[in-house]
Amino acid sequence: MGKLPTRCPACGSKLRIKALECTSCKTRVEGNFDIQPLCDLDDEDMEMLFLFLKTRGNLSEVSKRLGVSYPTARLRFEEFLKKVGIEPTFSQDELMGILDLLEKGEITADEAEKRIKNLK
Repeated sequence: MGKLPTRCPACGSKLRIKALECTSCKTRVEGNFDIQPLCDLDDEDMEMLFLFLKTRGNLSEVSKRLGVSYPTARLRFEEFLKKVGIEPTFSQDELMGILDLLEKGEITADEAEKRIKNLK
């Protein structure tokens, strides 16, 4: 069985579910049903979700398994949360400011991690 299509193949707009059918007795339910945000995730987002769940929410472990820095893993996770409708607990500008300092070499990775953890 294939993945549930969530986008129109012609124009890319979101699809809606119009009918559901029981595989056993063939009872059919018709209506207008929204596709839930988690069903609309691309493969990269699904990887992030399952990795986050596998590591029991440990972003340090997520960063190790993805082979990226902690700030990069945190940023990817925040982007993932936005896609599923969960707003971050801090501003994107604050996070980007810390990542800029790290990139310029003005703070260490450990210091960046501490600052990011304190953004909560």
